[in-house]
Amino acid sequence: MPAADPPAAADAASDEGAPARAPTPRPPPRPLSLASALPFWFYLAAAVSLVALLLPRISPGSSSPAPLPPLLRGHLASGSVLKLDPAPGLFAVTSRPGGGGPAPRVLILPGLAAGSFSFRRVLSSLSSRGVLSAALDLPGQGLSPAPPAAPAPARTSVLREIMDRGVFHAFEHLVQTGEVPYQEEPAAPPAPSPHAPAEAAAAVARAVEALGVAPVHLVLHDSALAAGAAFASANPGAVRSMTLIDATVALPAFPAAVFDVPVLGRLVLRVPALFRGLVRLCCARGLGAEEAEAHRAAMQGEGRTQGVIEAWKAMNHSFQLGEWRGSSDEVRRLPMMVLWSGSWSDMWIDEGKKVVAALPDAKFVYHSGGRWPQEDVSEEISGLIADFVTSSEEASGGRIE
Repeated sequence: MPAADPPAAADAASDEGAPARAPTPRPPPRPLSLASALPFWFYLAAAVSLVALLLPRISPGSSSPAPLPPLLRGHLASGSVLKLDPAPGLFAVTSRPGGGGPAPRVLILPGLAAGSFSFRRVLSSLSSRGVLSAALDLPGQGLSPAPPAAPAPARTSVLREIMDRGVFHAFEHLVQTGEVPYQEEPAAPPAPSPHAPAEAAAAVARAVEALGVAPVHLVLHDSALAAGAAFASANPGAVRSMTLIDATVALPAFPAAVFDVPVLGRLVLRVPALFRGLVRLCCARGLGAEEAEAHRAAMQGEGRTQGVIEAWKAMNHSFQLGEWRGSSDEVRRLPMMVLWSGSWSDMWIDEGKKVVAALPDAKFVYHSGGRWPQEDVSEEISGLIADFVTSSEEASGGRIE
């Protein structure tokens, strides 16, 4: 059975030879409804806000904090908070090799929100390879206590001074000195942030002294680059080599900006599936549910989320790796190795090429993990670090005390 002709063709056949007719006018477009005019993200934001508002109502009524996950509880028990002055303290965990003899010493500074917990397997693997290793959580991150808030600068209140001294005091003072006594004093400059690279480096120096592990082979992960570089510059005799693990200042792996959005950040932190999905998307694709829950619990500690946000805001985005490398003879002589993800993304590989250009004399190795490779490929990372540290010790001929 032949297919029916399209309506247009049928009309043309029936009207063949007839005078042309004016085309039938199309109906005017229907006005857009409010539902079709608003973008999808508006509804998504509204849904997120609604869920965030309902979370306190649907959550358990107990005000006591939730128990720590077993993985995080075990890591907390393996380390301790160093009581430093003037800092409130840094959480440190140390893994010593068996035998008790002299061993190379590695100090790891984890990146933004990663914490020493993410290096727990690397620490254990290094000790099994004969390396004494320690990891420090930078101020306000990981399991380190939140730094105390800076006191507000004292300012003279004009109204208070008038009430205390009387209004005629101003006239008498003006006649005698020619100056008006009631003037606001300029605000004092803000105190430096404890999360800033220089301040964090000073806290690391005090922690290294308290641990008694200097000189160390410094391992810097992600955003710890600026603080670690500042520590190496200020304490050249305390550093024997440096290893950078996907280290960058401008592009940290952890999306701290999400948690700076009040509703969205609260929602992601309170819903385990959302937090795990975010970390797997940005940091480590192979992160398991237990590990993600431990990271989430660590960020739920008092002041920890705000500490991560403040550390992200205090980053020295003007830091130039090449300029730092040539800043002094001691820094130029440091043996350096760069471990970089060769499977994360093309953009990240291009970022690694910039590091190669800034450090042409450094050993450069691609690894098979993500931007938190200590979670993905801990044995691969620890093996590369141990080999580099051992070869650096042999090349320098230094004696391990």
